[in-house]
Amino acid sequence: MYLFEVFYSPGEGPVPFTYSAEAFPLHVREVGMSWATAVTWCFNFIISFTWPHLRSAFKPQGAFAWYAAWCLVGWVLVLLFLPETKALTLEELDQVFSVPTGKHAMYQLKNCVWHFRTWVLRQKLEPLPKFYTHADKLG
Repeated sequence: MYLFEVFYSPGEGPVPFTYSAEAFPLHVREVGMSWATAVTWCFNFIISFTWPHLRSAFKPQGAFAWYAAWCLVGWVLVLLFLPETKALTLEELDQVFSVPTGKHAMYQLKNCVWHFRTWVLRQKLEPLPKFYTHADKLG
């Protein structure tokens, strides 16, 4: 439990709020941030109510494994379907979000394969081209 607090709070904990603040256009940012906050608190509510039942049914190790599995599923979904927005202007964000999600997911899958072949299989491969410099050709 302490490890969760140590690593989650300064790491992945605030990400939904900063991502939502960057991703929504100015004219709908208030509504978008409201929904992002509501979804976050909804899942916190679900976790707090399911924890006692899971702990008694699966023991603490099984309950933590259950939540860890869902975190892994969430990580894969974020990897595939949420584009990177770091250090982009609002105009560049318009280009990023104009690319269809399927094209972004396909690029991310190719990127995962490239990283696996490069770092696990130790193959010498050419780096993949940056996605958003040629995304206008894909969209």
